Amino acid sequence: MDLTLHQLRCFIAVADTLHFARAAGLLHVSPSTLSGQISTLERQLNCKLFERSPRAVLLTSHGQELVPLARETLDAAERITRWSRDPQDSVVQIGTPASSAGLRSILQAAAARMPRVALRLRPSGFTGGLRAVSTRQVDCAFVFDLDPHAQYAGLQTLGLWSEDLVVALPENHRCAHQDRVAVSDLFGETLIGPTSEELGGETPRLSWYETIDPRLPQRCTIKQLVDSVDEAMELVSAGIGLNIAGSSVISSYTRPGVRFVPLETDYRVWVLLAARDEKATAELETFLRIAAETVTEVL
Repeated sequence: MDLTLHQLRCFIAVADTLHFARAAGLLHVSPSTLSGQISTLERQLNCKLFERSPRAVLLTSHGQELVPLARETLDAAERITRWSRDPQDSVVQIGTPASSAGLRSILQAAAARMPRVALRLRPSGFTGGLRAVSTRQVDCAFVFDLDPHAQYAGLQTLGLWSEDLVVALPENHRCAHQDRVAVSDLFGETLIGPTSEELGGETPRLSWYETIDPRLPQRCTIKQLVDSVDEAMELVSAGIGLNIAGSSVISSYTRPGVRFVPLETDYRVWVLLAARDEKATAELETFLRIAAETVTEVL
């Protein structure tokens, strides 16, 4: 037995008016067509819905019982129609430490494949991404780490890509025109770092510069002044200090007065995507999968 929404609309129109001719007018059909729809519905339900007489049309007990069920079904169908016309976007909130070609590729792929999901970016700076994920300010966050297998308490990570390390320095710096910069070339310099080092695990971790080379904190002045790549490059341009960053900084943060020279080191900076170690929403799970697939295909 396959009931149709049209049959239920016909039934409700007659139940509301208790008059076949008026109900037919409301539905813009002929009285005979309306009568045929009601008769078909009665046969399908195997019960009589109306008592018809020359003077009146009355609902039977079965008809009275069907009224609320039919209204509920028609209301549900209307809600589905409104949803399909104007869907409410779900949201995936993403912490981002910096701009890069890899990030842009992932966002472009996700936007194309998840048209009903709003991708909301929240700048998390150098060190705020892990905290933002843990405190549920964002659903996931891109983070930088020199360890591709880094573990953070309560979080799961997906390694996306790695980059060479480069030194950002003023264009008039003595090393600005070298092919490469050795760690020893940096001794005596001021290195610009993040305002705070975020601890993402249960045990303290070495700072950015200390991990690259333990001699850097000993032989250089480390100034924890910035929260973002933009801020770091502005200070470098002003001659206040140097900064070591991933090579994507060259395409995304080039500005007058700053040169980028590769650093001689075995380390690379890894871009990881961190999320809470729990069952993810369908939207977040899809975004994580797209991120992994996009990196494999593009980078």
